[in-house]
Amino acid sequence: MKPVQQEMTVPFRLVSGTPWIMAGVNGGAEVPMMLDTGAARLMIHADTAAAHRLTVVRAEEVQVTMLGVIGSEQGRVGLLSPLRIGGWRLEGWPCFIRTHENRLGGLRFPSNILGFDLPLRTCSYLTLDYPRGQATFGFRQPYQPRKGGHRTCAPFKISEGVPFIKLRALGQSWDALVDTGSFNGIEISQTLAVRLGVQDQGEEVKGLYLMAVGGTVSSKDAGLRTLTLPEISLLGETYSQAQVDISPGPPRVGTFFLKDYRVTFDLRRRLLWLEW
Repeated sequence: MKPVQQEMTVPFRLVSGTPWIMAGVNGGAEVPMMLDTGAARLMIHADTAAAHRLTVVRAEEVQVTMLGVIGSEQGRVGLLSPLRIGGWRLEGWPCFIRTHENRLGGLRFPSNILGFDLPLRTCSYLTLDYPRGQATFGFRQPYQPRKGGHRTCAPFKISEGVPFIKLRALGQSWDALVDTGSFNGIEISQTLAVRLGVQDQGEEVKGLYLMAVGGTVSSKDAGLRTLTLPEISLLGETYSQAQVDISPGPPRVGTFFLKDYRVTFDLRRRLLWLEW
């Protein structure tokens, strides 16, 4: 159910380089959720589901396979009644339930993830104002950019429930996932690195671990490399001496790139806005 107001704004904070909001689950206390546009579905960890007594579909009736940048894992299906974000209350919202946990040296992958399905199905726009630490869900009108300042926009498309934009470099173009759940900036796949002829350039990243749905992997085993391209074009702008990472999963644009901007997904017109 949409609120009566035109839009609703809630605070978020950056945790491990990704935006997190607080949300109420099943009428209980609020829990932290990573606001992840790279996830197609809202996900709740089994511990949270049990603590808040979520309705869970019987395993023999339905199970799901959740895909991540590292691998896949089996999960369950549940219903949130209600899901509450600020003054917004939704009844019977479906979610995937994770039964696996990523943990490493005291760090853990976020238990609960607010995926792109929620704004895509209910909102006219979603804004993440990184400098102010605010997320705005618009409900009734198309997005109107702020007056003054600088802005640019470009089309995005939805594929498998998540948003992709077009990038260009070294005479090649490709689609990249706009992924607020990634702490990196611009990431390219090994396959794309070969197309660009840069698969052996740059430096190997050592001593890091990647945690995602599907498991945890070291930067060495993942073949993570960082390099600099002469220039790269996206969202109507061209950036010189652009640092990119070769990493598992699809090409992505993550929070390290987005964090300097007010970022808006205009869901009615399928436009992605950057304002600064």
